[in-house]
Parts: sequence; structure tokens; C-alpha cells
Amino acid sequence: MSLALQSVIVPAAAKHTATVIFLHGLGDSGYGWQPVAEQLAPLFPHVKFILPNAPTIPITVNGGYRMPA
Repeated sequence: MSLALQSVIVPAAAKHTATVIFLHGLGDSGYGWQPVAEQLAPLFPHVKFILPNAPTIPITVNGGYRMPA
């Protein structure tokens, strides 16, 4: 079974010289942080933002409820 999921990518507007990989918290997704990356992008035009999505797995502390983690 593959756990590879699509990442949200906000490309650099200018020559790409740096990358920020932002990891979301429990129960969230890269899509939840996409507006933040899009707001930061004009301030850092040389930066590419990558926001990976975690797989959905059972979380013991939440009674086995499945959520991105």
C-alpha cells in the first residue's frame, strides 16, 4: 500500500533559489495552509512552497478515529 499523497505546491514567481516545506498538524492538510503560502509568496518571489498532505491513519489518543497525521 502506498501512502504517497499529492502535495500542494506554490511555485516561485522569480528564479527559484529556495524552498519551504511546511508540515501541517494533526487532522489538517496542505490545502488548509495553501492560502497562507499564497499570501507569503509575493513577499518571497524566489521561494517555492511545498505543503505535503499526510495519510489518514487511526489515532490512538482519539479513540482510533482516522485522521491525517
